[in-house]
Formats: sequence, C-alpha cells, structure tokens
Amino acid sequence: MVMTENLSEKIFKPQYDYPETSSLIKRIDSSNGSSTSPFDGEIDSKWYRIINPILWYWRGLPKLEIEAVLSQIAISTKRHTDDKWLDTVIGYQPGNWIYEFLNQAAKWQAKIDAVDQTNLSEEAKNNLHQDYLIASEYASIASYPHFKNDELALYAQTCAYQAYMKALEYSPYTTKQIEFKVENRSIKTILHLPQNCDGVCPVVLVCNALGNLQIDYYRYFSEYLAPQGFAMLTVDLPTVGFSRNFVLTQNSSQIHQAIIEQLATVPWIDSNRVIVAGFRFGSHIATRLAYLMPNKIKGLFNFTPFVHQIFVDKTLQQNLPNCYKDMLACRLGLTSVSNQQLAAELNYFSLKNQGLLTRSCPVPIMNIIFEDDKLSNLTEAKLIQSSKQSKIVTIAKTPLQKSLQNALTQSVKWMESIL
Repeated sequence: MVMTENLSEKIFKPQYDYPETSSLIKRIDSSNGSSTSPFDGEIDSKWYRIINPILWYWRGLPKLEIEAVLSQIAISTKRHTDDKWLDTVIGYQPGNWIYEFLNQAAKWQAKIDAVDQTNLSEEAKNNLHQDYLIASEYASIASYPHFKNDELALYAQTCAYQAYMKALEYSPYTTKQIEFKVENRSIKTILHLPQNCDGVCPVVLVCNALGNLQIDYYRYFSEYLAPQGFAMLTVDLPTVGFSRNFVLTQNSSQIHQAIIEQLATVPWIDSNRVIVAGFRFGSHIATRLAYLMPNKIKGLFNFTPFVHQIFVDKTLQQNLPNCYKDMLACRLGLTSVSNQQLAAELNYFSLKNQGLLTRSCPVPIMNIIFEDDKLSNLTEAKLIQSSKQSKIVTIAKTPLQKSLQNALTQSVKWMESIL
C-alpha cells in the first residue's frame, strides 16, 4: 500500500465515474436482515452500511461531528444506486459516503497543518497525536466496508494508514512496522510496544473483526494492554489493507500462522508469551491458531466468538444485512453472491465441521459474549472448551460503552492471570 500526500494537499474534486460501493457485489438475493448485535452497530433499513456511532465515539471521534457527517449524507438529493439507502450517492461528490468522511478527515489534516511543528511541547505533541488518530479514523470509516475492488475505498485506506503512521510519530509508545513472509509474499504488520518494557514483553496478536482495519485497535492498546506491559501486534484480514492480495479461505489463519512461526525473529517481544485475541469474525482465526499451534500460544481470548453457528445456520445467514453478506462475499473473493452459494462457502468454515471443536483446546480460553447477540451466544462460546481453563463472561448490552470498557478490562486481567 503506497502512501500518498497529506489529505489537505489532495483537492477533493467531484468525480462521477466511480462505481458506488453498494453496487460492487451483485446480490442474487436481497435482505433487510437484522441478525447482528449491538456491538456491530445500528441496523436501519435506510442505510446500506451498518452504522456504528457508539463504537466510533469510543475510538475518539467527536459525537456532534459524526452526526453532522451522517446528516450531510442523509439529506443529499443526488442520484443514488438505490433510493431506499441514504448512503449510496453515485460518484465522488458531496453526499457520497466516502467523500463526506474523507472530507472530514481532511479538515483535521488542515488543522494539523496549521500548527507550527518546531520546538513542540509535550502537550502539543499529544494534541497532534490525537488529531492524527481522529483523521485516521475518519478515513477508515470512509473506506468501510473495505471492498477490495472499491477504488475510492482503497484510496481512503491509504489516507487512513498515512494519518495513523503520522499519529504514531507523536505517540508516547514505540511502534515498529514489521514485514513477515507468507507464501513468498510480504505482509506488513504494526507492533505497538508498551513503555518500561525491560528486555522483551508478552505480545497480543489481534485478529480483526470483518469490518475493521488493523489500525482500528489503538485505544485497546493504549488504555488496556500497554499499561499492563503487553505489546500488541496487528495484521489485516485477507483482501483488506496490507493483506489485500490474499483471499479468505477456510484456512482463515494462514497469514497469522506464518507470522507466529516467525515471531522468534522479532527482538522486542517474548515469542514464548503469545496470546491471540479474536474480535467477532477474527475469533475464527484466533481459535484455529490456539488449536493448531498450542505449543506457541499461551492463551486464547475471543470477543464474541464466531466458530460454528453463523457458518451452518442458513436462516441466520439469510437474515444478515446486505452489507454484511457483501463483506463476506468480498473477503471470499466473490463478485456476486446468493444465499445458496454463501451457505455452501461458509459451511466449510465451521470449526466443528473442520473437526477442531470435537476435542478440548490445550490452551486457556476466555470468551466474552453480549446479551441478545444473534451471531454469538452462550452455546457458541461453550463449543470452545479448554483442557486447562475455560472462562465465559456475559456482558450486558446496556449501557454499551460501559459494557465494552468492562469487557476489555476483564480481558487484560485474565491475560495477566494466565501468564
């Protein structure tokens, strides 16, 4: 992924020859489904994308600004790919999702550019750090749902990574960009190191949710992992970001397995103290890693695990929102998708069908689930049994912000306990 010029140096000229995101995956079957959880966001039939303002606020974006950007999109009278969806304005112009969120990122970049960056105080450095993170998050949202064949979204991803790398220059933490070899190709990852780490420190390998970039987890590191001395290593899912040249297969952990095999070559971390953390769909990857590489992994933490039900329950699959089905199709390398085809493809992903969940996992496991989560429930969590230690924590769905904070706090305490 080639970095480009600063956002403020890019002239945001309207262009009308770009296909709109919602038209990139051909849907044989359409759905107004609502099978998600509060963690995924708000399901509203007026939007193609799954709107998740609570998570966006948690990542540090100003509430009023988010509402203003969404309002700009909602009031647009420009031509849409589908009139029932507010966020499907055709072309790179006002009202288009990517345009509006990238434009907001550019405003923060302009604020940064106005700062005299000579002889900066610590407070000024921290302000620049936070402002770059905000610009990065806006660009990340612009790219969502991160389709590989979405040219504008790919540009937004580049902008998001560029701003994130600038944010890390002003971070109180040391970070390293590390390349690992996967099938004779290079994968770029980002290693975040805590302060006051004597020699080498334990590392948490983050396995992303389906709709995230690897740069979306900074707050988890800075507020939860780093204070307890944990490093964090992030890597993109197949077809996304720095992993966009890979396609998601039933061997979902392919990239992460290769990375773990090479961790001993990374001088800042203890490759004998590795914990894998799977968020939503990423739990499929994390759980496979724990079963297949128990001698290299000390613990498995899953945040609302996906290991069986969503991959075999056709009714549940059919009731997924269109955007979620399209994300699955894109990650699988499909340009069109029907309910029947999706069911056939996903069936191979069930870790129960793959034979892994028929035995106990030889590493300690912690699973966190939310109340009324249609995609990840207690039954799903209980499928992942450990021969050493199994812990399941159920988090109340309201208030969501407090519940999320509680869940992440408990995850780090558990990690400390197993090490």
